[in-house]
Amino acid sequence: MTAISKRTCDVFISHAVSDRALASKIAETLEAAGLATFHADAVEPGQDWMKSIWNALAESRAVIVLVSPETPASAWAMVEIGAAAAWNKPVFVLLNGPSSGTLPPPLNTYPVYPLNRLEEVILSIRKAFEPLSERERGLLTEVYQYVGIPADQLSQSPKSLRDLTTRFNRRARKQLSGERLLSEILRLRKRNQLPRLRSRKSISA
Repeated sequence: MTAISKRTCDVFISHAVSDRALASKIAETLEAAGLATFHADAVEPGQDWMKSIWNALAESRAVIVLVSPETPASAWAMVEIGAAAAWNKPVFVLLNGPSSGTLPPPLNTYPVYPLNRLEEVILSIRKAFEPLSERERGLLTEVYQYVGIPADQLSQSPKSLRDLTTRFNRRARKQLSGERLLSEILRLRKRNQLPRLRSRKSISA
């Protein structure tokens, strides 16, 4: 069976093959700021490349799209950006080159930063995603068990995800999005902290 990385991901870096060296340097800066990162070159030998990328994108808290004016966005990058948009993840466009270049249409709605303003992007990401407390993670696992839908199926069942989100926010007195909670569930699963689903029991809501 092909292995998949057990490392969780805070920031997913989408980039062209020609920008792989620069993506690695950006990842180093993010890691130094305490943000776990993922980019295509981070997939280790023996891991399922496609599944590793998809899982990292799903569990990530934010997406950075590295764009070089001379490098057109690949079809695969457009898929990654489309998935990030569908999951309502914050997307930051990092421009490697003159700001006068024309961006691909799917990126026009996102904030664009020149490469020398990476620190601002880091601050925005850190500010937007305060981690859940131990109590909140415990509540999330309880609600997950109550709803009874496996993590992989929640993204395909909007009604179940809304139910989980409503119940969690009511109990935790929070206003988190379903996409944020799904990301947290995937991260708990990767850390082997997500309980097995059992028959529904009465959980106070």
